[in-house]
Amino acid sequence: MSDLDLPVLVFDNSVKDKLIKALGYKKDKESKLIDSEGKTITSQNFESISGDEFAGVLIGSKIPLKNKESELVQYFIHNGN
Repeated sequence: MSDLDLPVLVFDNSVKDKLIKALGYKKDKESKLIDSEGKTITSQNFESISGDEFAGVLIGSKIPLKNKESELVQYFIHNGN
């Protein structure tokens, strides 16, 4: 299966917390995403990411994307979508 055949998951804020939980993440006191061991989750640019900034994950990984135009555009251009 090529990258073009892989499904793309699009969601709105009403299911964001369910997706965060399904990925095994939680929010700390500052609303930053953490894993089950309490380690801070970072974006592909190694920046911490808050629950409000969460926009999905990279295909084939659990690296979260920030809901920032620059990061989303960079991902979609890089992957030819």
